[in-house]
Amino acid sequence: MDDRRMLLPTSLAQDEALRALHDIRSAIDRTTRYSTFSACSGFLAGAAALLGSGLCGQLPGWAGADPLRGSAFLQVWTAVFTVAACGLFVLTAMKARQRGEPPWTPIARTAFGALLGPALASLGASIVLVKTGRFDLLPGLWLMLYGCGLYAVSFFAPHFLRVMGLAFMALGWAAWLTPSGHAALWLGLGFGGLHLVFGAIVLRTQPATAPRRAARSPLAYDELLPEPRTERIVR
Repeated sequence: MDDRRMLLPTSLAQDEALRALHDIRSAIDRTTRYSTFSACSGFLAGAAALLGSGLCGQLPGWAGADPLRGSAFLQVWTAVFTVAACGLFVLTAMKARQRGEPPWTPIARTAFGALLGPALASLGASIVLVKTGRFDLLPGLWLMLYGCGLYAVSFFAPHFLRVMGLAFMALGWAAWLTPSGHAALWLGLGFGGLHLVFGAIVLRTQPATAPRRAARSPLAYDELLPEPRTERIVR
């Protein structure tokens, strides 16, 4: 009888191949979810919002705590949003450079695009409400559409943003359903408190820096797959 010989992978080689495939899938997943967040940007936005809301309405006569103050209320919150947006872009870019990553990656553009729609809608609706004198509806509008933006971004970023988006929407409904005198509370809890929570989550779950390494494609399978190990079976 002729010897029939064939090569079969050992169980150890099979286990190593499965682990390598898991590493490949993890690498691909990291390229489809935006994760370069700055905890400091969350803390900055939260502090600015708490100040803008007069510590959730605890500062008597503070313009940012009362929508009925009209243009003065709008000026305070325009400054708050400007500080938060500038801090987000600058600190996130610095975080990306510290991690040896480009700040404007394809997934970053995707996440920005998901947030851009609700932001433009909020801007347009705010202009209409200001022209009609309905400043009392602005807090609910801002909270609601910002929550929609976070919910959309969560499909390309960590899932905790989805919960934050729903929380912002709930605060937006609360701002619409309660008297305008409570607006400072909802604005402070939302843009202030939730941004501080965001910063704390990022600080806890993400390292401040990552070792610099040469960029490579996650599809470089030849670098991830183990050396084949075989055993010879003689029949």
